Amino acid sequence: MATPTKTRRLSPVRCIALIVLTIIVIVGLTILVIGLSVKPRRPIYSIENASLHNYNMTKNEHLYGNFNFTLKAYNPNSRVSIYYDSIEVKLFYNSLQIAFNNAETFFQPHRNVTYLDLFFSAKDVALYGDIARDLKTERTSGAVEVEIKVRAKIRFKVGIWKSSHRKLKLSCSPRVPAYSTKSSQTSPCDLDL
Repeated sequence: MATPTKTRRLSPVRCIALIVLTIIVIVGLTILVIGLSVKPRRPIYSIENASLHNYNMTKNEHLYGNFNFTLKAYNPNSRVSIYYDSIEVKLFYNSLQIAFNNAETFFQPHRNVTYLDLFFSAKDVALYGDIARDLKTERTSGAVEVEIKVRAKIRFKVGIWKSSHRKLKLSCSPRVPAYSTKSSQTSPCDLDL
């Protein structure tokens, strides 16, 4: 005579755990496949041109001057485009902020180089003690080293998908020729994304 066999049923907890595990594996594989097919790379930034015009240091050590820079943004990705939705730029000398501006927003397609003009106007900026003396000394030597800090809200676009906003931070330290007869050198920027 045959013995009856017991059929083993999954408990609801095991069933739910199996479904969750399956979803996690599918999502993980999807992210892996997309990541490998897109191969995202970090954008590359540098300051290409730097100039100083209408420089004046008053007797009571207040700075006036117009600083102009060209920021080169290179997107090396073959499938990823970038939206720059807001761009805030600040100019520093020896950790003292001397000017502030907002730059024009733009869209950067994949494998593209975009040049962004940055204009700063330092008006009646009080410089104290060593900072004023250091600026005068650097200008006399022919170039002034400044720091440009850029903060931007960006979004990435791959096909029809757009990411949520991310914060981009750049720090660039170009040497600005003190006189218009000298040319500036390319200065790479540090990226924090």
